[in-house]
Amino acid sequence: MRRARQQQTVLRALDEADGPLSARELWSRLSGTGVGLATVYRALQRGVEEGTLETVEVLGGGLRYEPRDREHHHHFLCSSCDRAFDLFGCVEGLESLLPGGFRMTGHEVVLLGTCDGCGDAA
Repeated sequence: MRRARQQQTVLRALDEADGPLSARELWSRLSGTGVGLATVYRALQRGVEEGTLETVEVLGGGLRYEPRDREHHHHFLCSSCDRAFDLFGCVEGLESLLPGGFRMTGHEVVLLGTCDGCGDAA
């Protein structure tokens, strides 16, 4: 029972986040809940295996995780604090950038800059 409760705590924290989180970011957010880092890793792995979570790699910043059921979106990466944020909406006309004969099967757009928490410090 405890394992299921901790799994739900991890999933709820990811669902409430404003962007994908690394295991350590998630663990930090869960401090005081009794959920350990190893439990976070197990819960993330289980979520990926069950298809409720997906991994996101934002410009080599390591693996982050987010719920799989989110609508199509992109990410903003703060170059100061390294936090990633969800950006909903999409850029139109990307296909027009492709050379002749190329076929696009997907895309990921990452905007870089400083978040509102870091903007004044930059």
